[in-house]
Formats: sequence, structure tokens, C-alpha cells
Amino acid sequence: MRSTFHKLCGLAVLAWASVAAGASQAESLLDAPVAYSATRTTTVDGRTYVGTVHHIAGKEQQEEHLFGMADAFILDGNNDKGWLVVPALKSFVAFPFPPMMVVLASPTLKKTRVGDDVVDGIETTKYAIHTQASDGSVADGFAWFSRRGVLMKLQGSVTARQGHRTTVAMVLHGVKETPQDAALFVPPRDFTQLPAEALDTLLGTKPQ
Repeated sequence: MRSTFHKLCGLAVLAWASVAAGASQAESLLDAPVAYSATRTTTVDGRTYVGTVHHIAGKEQQEEHLFGMADAFILDGNNDKGWLVVPALKSFVAFPFPPMMVVLASPTLKKTRVGDDVVDGIETTKYAIHTQASDGSVADGFAWFSRRGVLMKLQGSVTARQGHRTTVAMVLHGVKETPQDAALFVPPRDFTQLPAEALDTLLGTKPQ
């Protein structure tokens, strides 16, 4: 599952961060009180994905198209776990947050203010982030938070202990602060849960 978690750190790392609150507005990066939807452009190792993101405090749903199929990442920051939902198969796979996702959601994460910027017409504060997880992986990059605590932009990389480096970038467009349907943040009841091993296939990775 090692390569699977590399890809999760690339695709879902943007989702954990987008559940984020600004440094001055919450204790944890998963406590943003703002509910919103937006269009998100995500680039992982040069491959770009465009989808819709839905956010409530502590939770995120990110719609994507992977390998020709529509799917959704649902992240639960309160329980450090997520689901990959594949509507075409009426199924989902549960997964625990990789160690780096847990660290980036921690209230002890240190951020260094770099300056002010504007992203998609919204005033933001830019922070530099450098941190290491319990598995030896290292994250370096920059995050742009709006005054309302929305992560508007992210650029950086996650390097595994073995040296594998995943580059990630994200930017939001058309942020709309509005209540979100709670049903978006749990897998549908009539969907079948697949075994954890299915995550390799759904993410296009080879078991290791």
C-alpha cells in the first residue's frame, strides 16, 4: 500500500488542507467554521484535476475524475479517516489518514507568515510550512489563507523517507460561502464498502 499512500498524499493532501482554518481563527487546521463550495484545480506530479469541493467545519468532500470515472474523496478530520467513493460502482473504500495528513491537521503545526497576496480576487495571507511526520515523510511548501480561513492556494511537496517526492499544487476559484448538505460528507448508505486492498486499483497504483 506504500505507493497508494504516496498518491493519497498527493490527491488528498489538498483536501486535508482545504478543510483548513487561518492561523488566527482556529486551533487546528481542521476547525474552519466557514461552510463553502468552490471549483478546485489540483495538480499532482504534473497531472491536473479540476473538480468541485464542498466544505464544512472538520470535513471535506472533493469531487474528481480519475481514470475516466467520477469519484469523490470524503475526509473526516475529527476521526483522521476518509473514504474514496465511486458512484459508477456504487461502492466506496475507507482509509486512515497517512501520517503526514495527521501532522498537517495538528494544532502544533508551525507556519511562518510570508506576506499578503490576492488569490482569485480574495485577500489572503501567505505562510511557509515545513514539517516532518512520524513515518519520516517531510512536507515543504506555501499556503495562502483568506481572512475567513479558507485555504485559497497551496504549492509544495511531500517527500517520503525513502526519497519519493510528490509535488502538489491547488487553487480555488469561485468560492461561495453557503450551507452544505450533511449527506455530502458520508458515503451513501446503499453503496457497498470494498476491502482496503481495492484502493490500489481505484487509484491506479500497484500493491507493494
